Amino acid sequence: MKIGIIGTGVFSTSLALALANNKNNQIVMWSENENLVTEYKKTAKIPTLFQDKMFPKSIKITASYEDVLQNANLVLLVTGVTYLDNVCKDIAPLIEKNIPICIGTKGIVEEGNLFVHEVVRKYLKNPIGILGGPTFALDVANLEPVALNIASHNKMCIKVVKEVFFKTNVFLQPISDILGVALCGCVKNIYAIGAGIIAGLGYKESTFTFYLTEVYKELEIILCKFKSSIENLHSLSGFGDLVLTCSSHKSRNYSFGEIIGHYANEETRKKYLKKNTVEGVQTIKALYPILKKKRINLPILNCIYQIVFENLIPESLITTITKKEN
Repeated sequence: MKIGIIGTGVFSTSLALALANNKNNQIVMWSENENLVTEYKKTAKIPTLFQDKMFPKSIKITASYEDVLQNANLVLLVTGVTYLDNVCKDIAPLIEKNIPICIGTKGIVEEGNLFVHEVVRKYLKNPIGILGGPTFALDVANLEPVALNIASHNKMCIKVVKEVFFKTNVFLQPISDILGVALCGCVKNIYAIGAGIIAGLGYKESTFTFYLTEVYKELEIILCKFKSSIENLHSLSGFGDLVLTCSSHKSRNYSFGEIIGHYANEETRKKYLKKNTVEGVQTIKALYPILKKKRINLPILNCIYQIVFENLIPESLITTITKKEN
């Protein structure tokens, strides 16, 4: 099968490396970076990712949308959330309407406050699926056994996605609720910032587990208020991704929270954000007004927002979770 992948970031590239282990797959990735495309054609390497890893011949990179989309059996959209709107607009005239699209992007598009699947549907009428679950890109690229939910209302989309990942290190569990997977993929990054704050403040595993338990309750409230299936709470994209992202320095959201917990100054925070994509910061900025409009009260999430954007002291997060139990 031919798989077109839009994006050459760390997660999209990791998925390409996993997919290359299915010998029936041919992968064509799109990048806007002409220099990267030229260098890859010469060396079969992406110098900025995975050090000196040589990529298999089944993975090609191009700057042409037409090369990616022509005769594709599946398109993976794994671009940054801030570029998603423009990418969908650009590929809309080029993609055949029967080709399933699987979204690997997480977050909320601030303009219009749309979830990723809503942005895709705004421009494209294709069958849509969304991936979510507890996976770090490096583990996927190193071919560790990992698992993801594939959420779609379209059986053909699920079938194609499962087929291309067959005999790879990525194991798929189908789920029906696209919105639920999108929601979980957003908020876990926000709560990971909070987990990092607790670590930065010097609290240990017992306090972290207390925090995570209270967060899990808030995640249930979010899913219920958005009329999403409670099935997601207990899924890979719910419980699984929440635990992973909130408990590892591999998470840039967790690491950023830890910096805040150390009471780092504004310059240090900005320096980290400039060098790293911290999805939780953009997501909470976009999600906060949506929650206020819906009158959804989430004390922990609200507290994280105030710490990040309103200079509330980091220790307030501990005050918030202890107040909930008094």
